[in-house]
Amino acid sequence: MGKVPEHPQQFDATQFRRHLHQYPELSLHEADTAALITKQLRAFGLKPKTDIGGHGIVCTIDSDKPGITTLFRADFDALPIPEKNNHSHCSKHDGVMHACGHDGHTASLMAVAKQLSLNPPASGKVLLLFQPAEEIGTGAASMLENCWLAEQSVDQVFAYHNLPGYPLNSVIIKPGTFACASTGVTIELEGKTSHAARPENGISPTTAMLEIIRYLQTMPGKYTRPEQNNEAFTLVTVIHATLGEEAFGTSPGYAKVLATLRSDNNDVFNNMKQDLCKEISAISVKEGLGCTVCWQESFNAAVNAPEPYEIVCQQAEQIGLDIEKIDAPMRWSEDVAEFLQKWPGALFCLGSGQAHPELHNPDYDFPDELITTASDLFLSIARHLHGA
Repeated sequence: MGKVPEHPQQFDATQFRRHLHQYPELSLHEADTAALITKQLRAFGLKPKTDIGGHGIVCTIDSDKPGITTLFRADFDALPIPEKNNHSHCSKHDGVMHACGHDGHTASLMAVAKQLSLNPPASGKVLLLFQPAEEIGTGAASMLENCWLAEQSVDQVFAYHNLPGYPLNSVIIKPGTFACASTGVTIELEGKTSHAARPENGISPTTAMLEIIRYLQTMPGKYTRPEQNNEAFTLVTVIHATLGEEAFGTSPGYAKVLATLRSDNNDVFNNMKQDLCKEISAISVKEGLGCTVCWQESFNAAVNAPEPYEIVCQQAEQIGLDIEKIDAPMRWSEDVAEFLQKWPGALFCLGSGQAHPELHNPDYDFPDELITTASDLFLSIARHLHGA
């Protein structure tokens, strides 16, 4: 992956970010990125724990005095998207790019690591967690399977994501659910082919496929929050469907439907999944079909706890950042939800600019200005909770 400056005084977070951008790695394949992060942390004089839940890294900065434990998280995997940019730090890996800004998230937390290595907390300890495999929704859960990490008594977790469409450096935040739960589902129906002139001699999945698609499209709006008597946000999007083969002489014997399910409530989300499985099973039995249901890229809802939410707002205001408190959760999902289910915390966004290319676009590039904004906010939170 080339070389970046190692000495703390020579460290340049922007250069580090652009270096990561040039050498992106897909989820579960981030070995070189993890090695570079580890090398830089050690150059700061820190002692990171590596290979946590795959390529995960956790660095503890301990005051050796009583106090709380705060965890700051960044992610570092990239996406299978060909980059279409003309800047000097374009991806050198064909078909792979940092189209979601994880290079910037990592550089921000590395800037925090540099400052805390020079000015450690006065009380308690700070954990800096670098997470792989966020894009596929498995990285956080895999890291939490590590006994050492799972046994940490973390008082509060903080993480951010950059967000195009909002003013640069603005803080976007919401109490309660900030990002929705979501999952992909692949439904396969197995019947029996026959000659198209004698469809009655086979078992066609056509009727079942249409019924399942109709059920998927009518799912939203059926659910209420169990603890409140009002509707939860739910969304189902049919992504893809195939039926049989492109052969006029053959009645179909196989069908496949792909969809995504979303909700702002984890209980409702789980009910949606259970109800869909029951419906698919009932339709398949009625039509005499075999069926399989496979869940992919599943995320829980990221729910902000009251105290961490207030801390983010207070410290953002303290350092002069504009705050936009949104009413509805983000429809996309974030794997930090697994950490927020285990420990209280807050996920927020920093605006990347109102006209900035959207996330997952081939012309996206993380705005370097946000590195300082994010690290300043994290450090302000750390000073507030741990002292200088």
